[in-house]
Amino acid sequence: MMLRPAAVLLALAVPSVAHSGEARGAPRNAIIFVADGLRPLSVNPTDAPTLARLQKEGVVFANSHSLFPTVTTANASAIATGHHLGDTGDFANTLFVGGSVAGSATPFIEDDQVLAELDARFRDDYLGEATLLAVARGKGFTTAAVGKLGPTLIQDVAQGSRGVAAPSTIFLDDRTGTARGGPLDPAIAAALTAALGGATPPARSNDKPGTPDDNGFAGDSQHPGTRATNARQQRYLANAVTKVLLPEFKRRGKPFVLVFWSRDPDATQHNQGDSLGDLSVGINGPTSKAAVRDADETLGQILAAVEGDPALAASTDLFVTSDHGFSTVSRREVDAEGHPSQSPTTGRRFRDVRPGDLPPGFVAMDVAAHLGLALCDPDLPLATGGARGFQPVAADRHPMLGNGLVARACMLREPREARVIVAANGGVDLIYVPRGDTGTIADLAAFLLAQDYVDAVFADRAIPGALPLRDANLFGSALPPRPALVVALRAFARDPRDPLRTQVVLEDGTLQEGQGTHGSFGRADVTNTMLAAGPDFKRAYLDEAPASNADIAPTLAKILGLTLPSRGRLRGRVLGEALAGGPATTPSTCGEAAARPGKDGLRTVLHFQKAGGVRYLDTAQKTKGQVAWGDWVAGLPCAQRAAPAAKP
Repeated sequence: MMLRPAAVLLALAVPSVAHSGEARGAPRNAIIFVADGLRPLSVNPTDAPTLARLQKEGVVFANSHSLFPTVTTANASAIATGHHLGDTGDFANTLFVGGSVAGSATPFIEDDQVLAELDARFRDDYLGEATLLAVARGKGFTTAAVGKLGPTLIQDVAQGSRGVAAPSTIFLDDRTGTARGGPLDPAIAAALTAALGGATPPARSNDKPGTPDDNGFAGDSQHPGTRATNARQQRYLANAVTKVLLPEFKRRGKPFVLVFWSRDPDATQHNQGDSLGDLSVGINGPTSKAAVRDADETLGQILAAVEGDPALAASTDLFVTSDHGFSTVSRREVDAEGHPSQSPTTGRRFRDVRPGDLPPGFVAMDVAAHLGLALCDPDLPLATGGARGFQPVAADRHPMLGNGLVARACMLREPREARVIVAANGGVDLIYVPRGDTGTIADLAAFLLAQDYVDAVFADRAIPGALPLRDANLFGSALPPRPALVVALRAFARDPRDPLRTQVVLEDGTLQEGQGTHGSFGRADVTNTMLAAGPDFKRAYLDEAPASNADIAPTLAKILGLTLPSRGRLRGRVLGEALAGGPATTPSTCGEAAARPGKDGLRTVLHFQKAGGVRYLDTAQKTKGQVAWGDWVAGLPCAQRAAPAAKP
């Protein structure tokens, strides 16, 4: 979606300067600030004055993209490495990696211990690509990653291993200083204790666990979630940067790269209690707006510390991004007219689900019923009598977190013995078929495309109705197992005139109707926020060329005079048009890809743009029959669409 903020003017060309610190001879610093889940239309002078100022003074990437699946760790891997997900293998927050990790066959990887174990499983290199922080560290930069548990460690994951007693990269996240956290340099820990009273950040509970004042409180089907932001934890982390880390960087006298991953507004938008059971308010209520202010204040404090030091201001470039957009959760409706899903799971009764709602794990439940096999919970291993396997999902239960193992029986020696493995990720599900049986994959693709809660299906091979993973940048040199199918769940706008604020997405997790989610291929999830400012970026420049999270590391590496080695070919590009002295724009084209229709005529259609040899994904949907190309392109980012390379 192309945004044109009224306050942003396209700047005239500025005098040419060298783009890299190596060529220029003057060292540069870089700060990447990730406002998790920040939607572009949430930025305004009232809720986000710091971000609104950057919109006026810096570069606005008006055609920016989250990578699909539009979830946190996937985009964290892209921000870290500059590669698309087919190369990093970080396909989503919940994965199947070939066996059990931390007791789960489908581990949730926003966790330091899980990431360390995952990295060890793949020879201390699960991403398979060098990260910007690791390369900078190797060239003598001071490096640090601060903020949200999971994506913070991904920025230099090998350094966070328990085998590294005192990592060179400074990590500070939710678990630092605890038995479940990564190591911290003792000198930094002492400085944090002296300045802030301790080296362990406060929890999201705000000292009021289990109440609406606890930011981690999600409520349930009968009780609203949180009404509080993550302010307490964020203030500690912002103070850690401005009172301890930046002074330490200055003392060391070396250039630095800092990543700050703000948990807000994502954390609050997920759990907000403004609209339980109500789609009309959703993530546009007062609690979500307060979370935007929380992130903006955090950025404002860091930016003030940089701008307050003339030498630092003259040598530091800032890149602001969000890992993904955001949507309101539906657990029932599949379209703007309010039609309920016809999934058989909506007719079953569960003690923690409203009658008529889709339960967590509805995809796995429907798949198991379709195949006539047992459903086992990959997050509940059997723990008695020495038995091996996973707990069966009883008729009156659903999978605890939405994930499922589909097998003849639940007494499995290894998770890979299951016929099908479903990893639920909010608005998207990953489906693994360990035996690689093409018949099963084709059958599941046809079955899922026919479901009213599915928008699009991508497959790891040629399957009628599904587009190849390659078309979505999901097939590359990844080390972790690729899913056989990636299933985008239904996304729709309640108001087609305002799709980025009113998008609703079916959620295959534990959140409630009216709360917040992401992960889908809907425009509001794909459209993220991207801004840049500093001595190496143009001023007051509206960049209309397509951009994504995979372009951040290559762009900053260019500025810093670093070379990012690559194993895979799915790389982002240097955003040269945004750099001082760069071209006025980067040319781009648009196109569509349509799958071969299945027996029922259903097919997946993908809309994309290309610039600098990189494919940027706009949205994907299913359709039936012939593709009406003129209708499909209406309202999408490019004003003049290129003709499809190959019509079906």
